[in-house]
Amino acid sequence: MKRRSPISLVVAVLLLVAGLLWFNRETGPTAIPPAEAPAGAPFGPPAAGGEPSAAAAAPGATASGALLVRDVAVRDVDGRVAWRGDVDLAPVLERIEDGVRDPHRNDGGIFGNREGLLPEQRRGYYREYVVRTPGIDHAGPQRLIVGEGGELYYTADHYASFRRVR
Repeated sequence: MKRRSPISLVVAVLLLVAGLLWFNRETGPTAIPPAEAPAGAPFGPPAAGGEPSAAAAAPGATASGALLVRDVAVRDVDGRVAWRGDVDLAPVLERIEDGVRDPHRNDGGIFGNREGLLPEQRRGYYREYVVRTPGIDHAGPQRLIVGEGGELYYTADHYASFRRVR
């Protein structure tokens, strides 16, 4: 696999974000309704071996209290769809509640809301957490933003758009 320079990765991410912003220019942040049974097995954070864990044992099954974001298309830095399906955020919340950090340096860090897409709050109100993507061997673009008031926002495109989950 060819290694990319840090500058080319930054340029690729900026182009991806610009493309996503252009694509989502009319829809903006979207809210999702409470989910029912998913069409396929949703995924959670990586298991101990580095593979993504299935949050449901069989297609159509849901974990108790699962927070599902339906029909997500996650793109890699080249803009190709790297993964498509339902995302179960319950395992990420369990990881956070258990005090387990993702190895990514920003996991659990302050989310500054520089994009201005979430309700304005004082600095430090929001925290960001990595949501791992099957098929992507780095942190990827998915994040869960948690507000001090318990609100949850999900982004599949590294902050270009958000869906309020709770």
